[in-house]
Amino acid sequence: MQQKFVEAKTSFRRATELDANYSEAYRGLGMTDLELKDYNGAYRAWLKAVDLDPKDEKSKYFLGRLFYEADLPNEAAAWLREALKLSPDDFQATTYLGLCAEALGLDSTAGPLYRNAIVESNAQKKPYSWAYLSLGNFLKKHGDEDQALRVLAEGAQKCPEAHELVAFGALLATHNQIQHAEQILRQAIALDPGLSQPHYRLGLLLKSTGRLEESKSEMSKFEKAKEQEQKNPKITVLRK
Repeated sequence: MQQKFVEAKTSFRRATELDANYSEAYRGLGMTDLELKDYNGAYRAWLKAVDLDPKDEKSKYFLGRLFYEADLPNEAAAWLREALKLSPDDFQATTYLGLCAEALGLDSTAGPLYRNAIVESNAQKKPYSWAYLSLGNFLKKHGDEDQALRVLAEGAQKCPEAHELVAFGALLATHNQIQHAEQILRQAIALDPGLSQPHYRLGLLLKSTGRLEESKSEMSKFEKAKEQEQKNPKITVLRK
């Protein structure tokens, strides 16, 4: 897989050398840099793309998401608002703008954005797991766990994704729905075996039911996955 992205990067780089004004090639270059965890490379490529084409909504969204992941919510929100001016129905940008608002303590803004993203993604017949996850976490934070369960259950049914399923499974476990929680956590592992959190949550669940050997196995998998996650480069400083 890594080699595939290296080859794609070479192709996009060659396209920009042949035509320095080819904005779509810079957008593609940024996407391959992201997959290769060259975050500053992605940043520079997307900046070039929007410089060449100010109407490149996707590159503005990608820049916003990159800044959010770098824990710079103010900068992220600025790019996401620019993206939504160009494409108000971009439910991914709406979701990440909600996450920025929540990070900045603007919860009265974040909640409606998550709800709007869910409505829009369903209207486009592309239910978006990150919108469901974000609203579920938001509702749980505000003490409405029953509604959070309903939101996460809908997301798990319409657009199952590992992070979303971990949140759903963990919440089910706290409501003593043990069998259902185990099923959901195992589904999360099947979707993304390298993600640490489902192994951890399943390990805790198994321990609580006295299945100690199975729990020990899951905790070992959690530790290995966590070690690998910690080796991944972190998005820290973005430079032109």
